[in-house]
Amino acid sequence: MGIQISIKAGADASTSSVRASGSVQHIITDNERKTFGIEDSGLKSAVEKYFGKKPNDAYLHSPTPWDDLYKTYGWAEVQTILDLKSSTITGITSEPVIVATKKFVNSSTKVATFDASISDQVNDTTESNWSETDTIDVGQKITYEVSFLGAGGGGETSMSYSHSWGQGGSESKSITVGSSSGVTVQLNPGESVEAVLTASRGVMKVRIVYLAHLTGSTAVNYNPTYKDHHFWALPITGVMGAASLSTTREFTEDIEIGYYSDAKIELRDPTGQLKATFLAANKPAIEKIAVKAV
Repeated sequence: MGIQISIKAGADASTSSVRASGSVQHIITDNERKTFGIEDSGLKSAVEKYFGKKPNDAYLHSPTPWDDLYKTYGWAEVQTILDLKSSTITGITSEPVIVATKKFVNSSTKVATFDASISDQVNDTTESNWSETDTIDVGQKITYEVSFLGAGGGGETSMSYSHSWGQGGSESKSITVGSSSGVTVQLNPGESVEAVLTASRGVMKVRIVYLAHLTGSTAVNYNPTYKDHHFWALPITGVMGAASLSTTREFTEDIEIGYYSDAKIELRDPTGQLKATFLAANKPAIEKIAVKAV
């Protein structure tokens, strides 16, 4: 079913959330056998500790000799399952920033009305960093849906993308902050005003913990027979436990989201005194998402 990560980045913890769901399952690979310490010799030694005698042969999946033991007896092959252990917000910070400024001067001899609208483009961003992930093999991509929730006069923008397992790097989406219309100011002759576009620059940090574990049975062969049989199916968790081998591995993905909210336009006179404030929505500037993978 794949793995999906959904993130909502707001001004604080009460308006932010992270949700992760799904799993990936596949037949254990040779690389994963090495990771879990159950290559041929290690597996046979673990079977000996669990079952009392080292087998002549030990398998983890089809095909095997003897008409394929897994298919003949309906035994479960050993599989690697990647689940989500936890998804948490580890921190949210926010600080006001000046995005753009514009000055208006009435150089005429009459009272005049000026369009003091101001806007600029900024980037909402995400960046992923991983712990070591090449010890297991995951073929399916992880999908991400990130929403940036503006507050007050802010709007909502979002981006969707997919990354391969363990792929770090960044994504960005350009948005327009401010207003292109509806902000006016009346100035007397010789009077001036400065329009200051500000916004809250937020940084949200998220940690996703993945858990890989094994399930299924190892098929073993004894010749001559052992306990009256040639072939046995032994639970891989029990076999590995007897040899003090862990059947789980944890992996961590840290995601940092940068976003803008609470955009507003302030009109100030030359002394810095506030004359008026206008709330301004964030709007998508382009639909194209820039990708930079590492």
